[in-house]
Amino acid sequence: MRRGRKRPQLRRCVFCSKVGHNRATCPDFLAHTLLLSQQPTEPEMELPEAETFNTSLSEAPPAPPAPVHVLPVFKQPVSFFVHHVTNKNPSHSPHVINLKEKKSDVWDKVNSVAPGETDNYIFHHYHELKKGVEDLPAKTESVRRDDKRIEILKQVRDENDGNREQDASIAKILPNLIKKQKTNSGFHPIQTLRKKIHNTACAIEDGMARFFSVKRVVKVTTVAALLLIIPTQTNSYYHNFKNTTNKIASDSTQGFASLQDSTAAMMGADLPAAQSSLTDALQKFETAAETLDTKYKWLKNVASAIPFVKDEVQSRQRLLLAGQKIALGNTYLLKGIGESQADNDMALTERVAIITIHLKAALPNYQEAMENINGVKPETLPLEYQTSFVDFSQLFGAIVNDMENMVDLGQAVQEIFGAEGLRRYLLVFQNPAEIRPTGGFAGSFAVMDVKDGKIVNMTVPAGGSYDLQGQLSESVVPPSPLLLANKRWEFQDANWFPDFSASAEKLLWFYRKSRGSTCDGVIAINASVLERLLSIVGPVIDEKRGLTLTSANALPIIQNVVETGEEKKENKPKQILTDLAPKFLEYFSNIKPANLLPLLTNLEESLEQKEIQTYFTDEKTQNTMKSFGWAGKILPINHTQDYLMAVNTNIQGQKSDAKIKQHISHQAVVQDDGTIIDSVVITREHTGNNEEKLYGETNIDYIRLYVPEGSELLSAGGFTWPDENKFKVPDAWSKKDKTLNNLEKEIKYDEKSGTRITNEFGKTAFGNWVITEPGQKTEIQFVYRLPFKAFMPNQQNVDESWKKMFYNNKQTGGYQLILQRQSGSESTFESQAVFPLDWSPFWKDGTNMQLASNGFKVPSTPLNKDTAWSLMMIK
Repeated sequence: MRRGRKRPQLRRCVFCSKVGHNRATCPDFLAHTLLLSQQPTEPEMELPEAETFNTSLSEAPPAPPAPVHVLPVFKQPVSFFVHHVTNKNPSHSPHVINLKEKKSDVWDKVNSVAPGETDNYIFHHYHELKKGVEDLPAKTESVRRDDKRIEILKQVRDENDGNREQDASIAKILPNLIKKQKTNSGFHPIQTLRKKIHNTACAIEDGMARFFSVKRVVKVTTVAALLLIIPTQTNSYYHNFKNTTNKIASDSTQGFASLQDSTAAMMGADLPAAQSSLTDALQKFETAAETLDTKYKWLKNVASAIPFVKDEVQSRQRLLLAGQKIALGNTYLLKGIGESQADNDMALTERVAIITIHLKAALPNYQEAMENINGVKPETLPLEYQTSFVDFSQLFGAIVNDMENMVDLGQAVQEIFGAEGLRRYLLVFQNPAEIRPTGGFAGSFAVMDVKDGKIVNMTVPAGGSYDLQGQLSESVVPPSPLLLANKRWEFQDANWFPDFSASAEKLLWFYRKSRGSTCDGVIAINASVLERLLSIVGPVIDEKRGLTLTSANALPIIQNVVETGEEKKENKPKQILTDLAPKFLEYFSNIKPANLLPLLTNLEESLEQKEIQTYFTDEKTQNTMKSFGWAGKILPINHTQDYLMAVNTNIQGQKSDAKIKQHISHQAVVQDDGTIIDSVVITREHTGNNEEKLYGETNIDYIRLYVPEGSELLSAGGFTWPDENKFKVPDAWSKKDKTLNNLEKEIKYDEKSGTRITNEFGKTAFGNWVITEPGQKTEIQFVYRLPFKAFMPNQQNVDESWKKMFYNNKQTGGYQLILQRQSGSESTFESQAVFPLDWSPFWKDGTNMQLASNGFKVPSTPLNKDTAWSLMMIK
């Protein structure tokens, strides 16, 4: 030590005057406290119940008044300091940590507890130890200590003046008590107690050595210094930092608002406004980033070790990063849209290719932004931004999912629109007023040629589908119900299968056998799409006939012209469609930017509701359509899912389906052994009258109910058969159709009801006739047993670990219904599932689903799209 240098003042315990610890951690003081608490003449103080920690930096809960002869017990947590001292023979503190000793971090697995009375004495603060400490396991193998006699209290130095007299009286009583106990029992109580205290301290020290790694000690020491050594400065910095992070959050969220404006303008094709809002968003994000990365960079590092500040800092950082990534993604996308519109003569496929390239570049930024958004805790944001942030995060998550699909869709669009060469498609126009399995009667069609994104040719035969009748080179026997209309199978009846891919392939087969040429795909378009289109483009004027077509009157006017117009006498009933086609082509070629978003929205809804269905011979393109649900496929199911699809086929009922209201009521009843009995009641009401042409005709419907494969029909009723004399007899030279034989495998006829039972598309189908007169109502029923059970007695359908974790080994069961909608069908649907009374639900999933004590109910709702409901039950 240099001359003149002051010797460092060592901090000593106020109880025993030794260095290296304070009174709160003094072994002598602990022994003294414990002995007093064991005196039979003194009442034992009850520890208060554990309370929630007060995390305020400025307030601490007051200590309760201390009873006589008992040292006060504080609710507030004790803070421990590690003192570094130099002494020749220092007393070994229980908080000295051997950093060189490598031990497993077992204490990381232990949950922390609030100070208070618990059964685990290791987690009590020293001054809270009470009876039962002798039950602690001794852990002295790793720490060696000299077994010296504990010195009796000589002098009390308490900072609390109110306890001086109390401690002095304790000092007088303690020597006599020790002497008396030593004489009577033959052992030294202090020596025994000291060993117990050593064992306890060793156990705590061993755990602390395991818990505090070097890295963690550095962090905790830094935080302790900030919070305890310089509390005033730390508190000031914290509040300053909190205000700053609020400013960062404000700038970030304002940046998000500008991003929303930019996106809206982009979708509205207002590129200057989109660029302006995007620039504003980037400026907001730059301001927030500069504040965080320069002025408060050091506090950002310190705050990472403070839990209640760390969440706020990280949330704001993630919010800022998310905004920057979204802005960067929008920059790519905006640039792509701008380049795609730079040349008015640019082909559609080239425009799509440019947008797809930039979308691929933007997508990683959007995905990274979504990861950051998911890491933001809304409660750490300013209150005025929390609700809007939650809404935005949900919306943006859906957008990112759509963006991922849009990349694949962009590639498919290029293929569809002839980027690789000329493509020819069969457009089939379906009329739902005369319902057929894929949406409606295919009375009209068109052939469209596209190349490089442009429609180079489109022909609409004036005679409609019947133009192909005389050109058909092969004669095949139709499905038996279609013999009511025709003795051979023809193009207009080819959409017999509810799976659109199968019907599309049959349509292509008939076209090829009639025209001798092939097509690259089929696009079925229901008449309702015309109503949607007219609602966007406005009225279309037919100068030739003096007609004005709107979304409200177009279908009745066109239908009337087709059935009664002058062109019908010339065998050109669909001439009006031929005349209108160029008008719509001109519209699509010169579409206004303001109409782009409404057009895309209606297109998406039409595809979702199967008003438009697609089939392409290119396998990759077709798989993309399947992934979007635009291919009209019958959905596959697993062996424990219920399935239902009602398929109507109007045969010789004219356009009467426009006046039919159909309601489907479904019920699944689970028996005591888990067997499921399904009942389906279908009600059809004809709201037309006999005086109406076409729409007031008797409705003749061949209905098929598709259910899980292997279902057993128990009963069926309510059917009406057409007159057998009305059915046609196929020509002797007509062949059986191979496709029909492969897809429709007949099992049997139900003798009681005449229901035809077949296997089709991985499902069992029940088929029969229902005839409804104008102004009348008909009702049919199907009752069948499903090929699986809702639960198994030995719980075979539940994983063992899952069962133990969630169900406590109770018996569980489940039920799931997949419902598909037939294209063009206008129906309402209701359902309920009923389990035995000793079962109750514990999980559900599905739209408009109401739980009951032993099942669920779906009230009557319009059947607009495919839907699923799921239920888990416990006994």
